[in-house]
Amino acid sequence: MHIFLEILSNHQFLGIAFVQMLTVFSTNILAPVLPVHLKLTGMSESEIGFVMGIVSLGALLVRPWTGWSVDTRGSRPTVLFGQLLTIAGIAGFLWLTGFWPLLLLRFFQGISMAFYGTGSITFASGVEMPERTSSAIAYFSMFTMVGVGIGTSLAPLLYESSGFTVVTITSLAMAVVALLAMLCFTRPQPVSESKERVPFQDVLNQPVVSGPAACLFASNFSLGTAFTFVPLLALELGITGYYVFFIAFSFAVISARLGVQYLNSRWKPAQTALYASFMNILSVLLLAFFPSAAIMVIAGVLIGLGFGIIYPTLAGYLVQRVNPANKGSALSILAGAGDIGNALGASALGVVAEMLGFTAVFACAGLVIFLCVFYFHQKTR
Repeated sequence: MHIFLEILSNHQFLGIAFVQMLTVFSTNILAPVLPVHLKLTGMSESEIGFVMGIVSLGALLVRPWTGWSVDTRGSRPTVLFGQLLTIAGIAGFLWLTGFWPLLLLRFFQGISMAFYGTGSITFASGVEMPERTSSAIAYFSMFTMVGVGIGTSLAPLLYESSGFTVVTITSLAMAVVALLAMLCFTRPQPVSESKERVPFQDVLNQPVVSGPAACLFASNFSLGTAFTFVPLLALELGITGYYVFFIAFSFAVISARLGVQYLNSRWKPAQTALYASFMNILSVLLLAFFPSAAIMVIAGVLIGLGFGIIYPTLAGYLVQRVNPANKGSALSILAGAGDIGNALGASALGVVAEMLGFTAVFACAGLVIFLCVFYFHQKTR
C-alpha cells in the first residue's frame, strides 16, 4: 500500500492512469453488447466472429509501426494519435451497418487501439524509477481493469434499457474526455538514442520476448473466446442475466491487479504467469462441459484472475529484461501477440461455433491455451 500511494503521487502516472481508465471504459462499454446486437440484426455466428476478431488483425498489422513511433517520436504523441483514431472509430457505429462496413470499421478500430495501447503502456512504464517499473505497470493495469469492469458491467444494462445508439454515444463521450485529459494532465517523455536500438526482427527473435508473447496470446485467446461466445451461449441456453459473467470478471480482474505485485514477490514472474494460465484453461473447460448461469460466474472469476495477473506480470518481466531503446518494440510485440489471440479466439472459433456448437468452441480454446502455455514454459524455465 505504501508503494501504491507513492506511485499515485506521481502526477505523470496519475494522468496516464486516468486517461487509460476513461479510454478502456469507452471501448469496453461496446464489447459485451456488440455480439448480441449483431445477432439480433441477423448476422450469423461466423460473421459475428469475424467482425469481433478483425479488430485484432488491424492492430497486429501496424504493431511494428506503433513500436517505431514510440521509440522514435515518443509515447505521448503516439497515445494522442491513437486517441484521435479511436474517436473516429467509435463515431462510425452511429452511421455504419451491415457486415462489410462493420468489418472495415472494426479493422480501423484495431489500428487505433494498436497506436494507443503501445503508447500508453510504454508511457506508464517510463514514469517511475526502474525498480518500481513492475509496480507501475501493475497499478496502471489496475486502472485499466477498473475501466473495463465499469464498462462491461454497465453495457448490458444500458443496452437493454436504452439501445445501441445510447451505448455508442456514451462510448464516444468518454473517448473525447480521455483525449482532453491526455492533453491537460501529461507531458512528453525523453526518447532513447537511436544508436542503442536494434532491428525489430532481432527483438522478436529473443526468447525473453517470444515466450511471454505466446503466454499473452493464450490469455487473450481465452478472453476473446469468452467475451464473444458467452453472450451467445447464454442466448442459446435462455440465460437472460449473462452480464453476471462480466461482473464476476470485472471484480476478479481488479482484485488480481491489486495483488499481482505480491504474487510476483512470492514467486518468479514466469511461475506466476504459468499458474494464472491454468485458471484460464479451467474457465473455458467449465464453460465447455458444464454451462449454466452459476458456471458463468465461476468462469468469469477464473478468467478474470488469470487475465488480471498475466498481462502486468509479463509486461513487467519484459521491461526489466529488454534493451530500453527497444522497449516500445518489445511491448508492441507482446501486445501484438495478444491481438492475434483476440482475433483467433473470436473469428476462427466463430466457424467452429456454427459447425460444431459451443462445447467444441470452449474445448478447442482450452487445447490452444495449453499448447501455448507449454511453449512459454519451455522458453522461460
